[in-house]
Amino acid sequence: MSEKLTFEKANEKLEKLVQKMESGELSLEESMKTYEEAFNLLSFCYKQLDDCKGQIVSINTRLEEINKKEELFND
Repeated sequence: MSEKLTFEKANEKLEKLVQKMESGELSLEESMKTYEEAFNLLSFCYKQLDDCKGQIVSINTRLEEINKKEELFND
């Protein structure tokens, strides 16, 4: 069974891939495969961050609505 990819795991794999590429020990073909894998992991991480940002905006919007209602009751 495959373990679900999380932001933390993707970021860790991405760091390892970058180290591999920076080592200069990969062939051109290996470099291209590694680069593509790194790109996919980076895309996954950006999507995760974007999703979290959307959730934070939603929570903050609801919080602002609650605060506005409280201000109306306190006036």
